[in-house]
Amino acid sequence: MSEDVEVRTTVGAALAGCLVAVAFSAILGFQTFLYFQIFPGDRLRYKFLVGWIWILDAVHTIAVCASVWSYSITHFGNSDFTTQIVPTLAVTVASTAVTTLSVNIFYAWRIHKMSKANWWLTGPILLLAISRVGLAFVTTTEMILTKNFPAFAAGFNRVLTSALSVSAATDIIVSAARYYYLRNLKHGYSGTQEVVDAVVVFTINDGALTCAIAIATIIFLLHMPHNFIWLGFYFNIAKLFSNSVLATLNLRNWYRHRQRPMGIAMMRPQVLAAHTISSNPPATPSKRTAEEQRVQVFVNQEVDYNISVGGFGAEEDGRSAKSVGEI
Repeated sequence: MSEDVEVRTTVGAALAGCLVAVAFSAILGFQTFLYFQIFPGDRLRYKFLVGWIWILDAVHTIAVCASVWSYSITHFGNSDFTTQIVPTLAVTVASTAVTTLSVNIFYAWRIHKMSKANWWLTGPILLLAISRVGLAFVTTTEMILTKNFPAFAAGFNRVLTSALSVSAATDIIVSAARYYYLRNLKHGYSGTQEVVDAVVVFTINDGALTCAIAIATIIFLLHMPHNFIWLGFYFNIAKLFSNSVLATLNLRNWYRHRQRPMGIAMMRPQVLAAHTISSNPPATPSKRTAEEQRVQVFVNQEVDYNISVGGFGAEEDGRSAKSVGEI
């Protein structure tokens, strides 16, 4: 492999993944700002969750940028250094693990509420999430101890791939469970079907995307362990999870206070003319124009969905837990 190609597939791939990760971090920052603007009266547990996710994302972004800086700037021109594992790279693995655990616990709690405390479903989700974190911390520890990729790959590549496989399996189960209960929620709540349909599509796409990125990371790690293409994908796993939570929370405001004019054309019945009070004699039908016989009625329709998140934001007044907020 020429030096030019090696730089592109190592430092270049890591830099590309870093740029995408920074872009996702900017989107998350905007979503965080949007959340606190839209929901200033949300419960403290929600605000703590959003703040916690934002802090984890900031730590992850700093670690990713520091890792790429070390490979591309600090050790510029030293192609052999790409075999070394910098400490900040191990931090990205740990922060990704904590982020995915936080997000999976959030979704598991929502599924637990929507399923009416079905521990046979939420229990395995929590076990998979905890297992994924355990494998990730083993990976982090070994990266710090081995300090180079050849030594790490010799004994612990399987640990990292196992962690990613568990993460992909968890995404599939969580997305399938959310889809199932959202479809059930749609039946019998015709007034919120448009909102539910949109969130169903979001749920499917969100789970499919995070799962696809995890699988892509596994494929490139197994088939191209000597370059950083897998690392470019791996940098963005935590970003997708973080943005997923904020998008889910902000989606509660999608139809809140939305006004939609609805025009309905109606023919005025002739009998209404007899009830018209006027000082002038009533006009004969022949003198009426077609425009006078037709009246355009506009209904100013305001749709207000007071949506709360199932479990975390359920009202204490005993209302049904089946609300759009549980999506």
